Amino acid sequence: MKIQLQVPVGIQIQAFYVFFLIHTTQVGTGIMGISTHIYSTAKQDAWISILVAGVWMSISVFCMGKILQQYESADLPGIQVDIFGKFVGKFLGTILALYFFGLLISVLLNYIEVIQVFLFPTVPTWLVCLFLLSLVVYAVLGGVRVIVGVSFLFFVGTVWLLIVLYKPISLMEWNHFLPVMGNSYSDIASGAFKTTYSLVGFEVLLFIYPYIQNKRKAHSAAQLAALGTTLLTLAVVVITIGYFSGPQLERLIWPTLSMFKIIQFSFAERFDIIAVGLWMMIVLPNMITAMWLCTHTFKRVYGLRQKQVLYVAAILLFFGTIVFQDRLQINYFTDKLATVGFYIAFVYPIVLWPIVLLKNYIRRKRGTSQ
Repeated sequence: MKIQLQVPVGIQIQAFYVFFLIHTTQVGTGIMGISTHIYSTAKQDAWISILVAGVWMSISVFCMGKILQQYESADLPGIQVDIFGKFVGKFLGTILALYFFGLLISVLLNYIEVIQVFLFPTVPTWLVCLFLLSLVVYAVLGGVRVIVGVSFLFFVGTVWLLIVLYKPISLMEWNHFLPVMGNSYSDIASGAFKTTYSLVGFEVLLFIYPYIQNKRKAHSAAQLAALGTTLLTLAVVVITIGYFSGPQLERLIWPTLSMFKIIQFSFAERFDIIAVGLWMMIVLPNMITAMWLCTHTFKRVYGLRQKQVLYVAAILLFFGTIVFQDRLQINYFTDKLATVGFYIAFVYPIVLWPIVLLKNYIRRKRGTSQ
């Protein structure tokens, strides 16, 4: 496997678009229910857990940038083969590809369940899955530039949803946040850990790097994306905790979507139904990027054609979503996947950076001694 990727100029992207790619990859189904998950552990100090997770994410992105600076135009599968050897590198690459495959299943299952609860209770799972996968496959076939373009357009098309939350904001009770630091440090740390499922996705920087034209600006764009996602998650958690009481929040599955129920316009009494439909524009870039990461990694590790891997992955995803029909199964699968994602996105880059530095130092030392 080639360590360095020679990407034609015609399919390269500007670092400016890395912000939108990373941000839309992070924001998906996780933010719909993140407040409930964090509040169950950190209670009124959940907002502190978000800040802790945001700082940790920034440190991880910093390590990613330092790792990539050691190479001219390499991605994570190539770096792993270069550092650990062919066998171990391919093994780690396979784990990454399977992780992105599982992430795609998780996003599909969670959003399909939302559609069945809010919009179409009787629609079969396979039909919604077929529709979403068709859009995902079509976008991935278009290549990196199409994927980035979708992320940019859907970000612009959905960012206005934050404005309509003015009603829940006006009804917030600030005493819901008292007492500040009323929970133990372990509870706050546990809340930060539970935040990771909604923040994973910034690791796409380690795969998209060879496709970036002005690579020097990639790290700053990734840091801005991480900051934007942290602030968005913080805003959602603060609004939901301030609007709902503690017992209410613990009973809700998707508190973010539930807030849209009180928003009414003269042309739409049930804005929550519109919000669920529009949420597809938030979830689709998430799924498209995950599918590209999965197929791209398999292509790099085993030298397969990405189009063939894409079709096989789509078929497996279609049948895989049928296996999970129970809410408890989906929750269990999502929790396990979140744990894997935590180690891949938040721990692995911090561990990999000194190893890369040590390996390159030894190479330079051997080169000067010869």
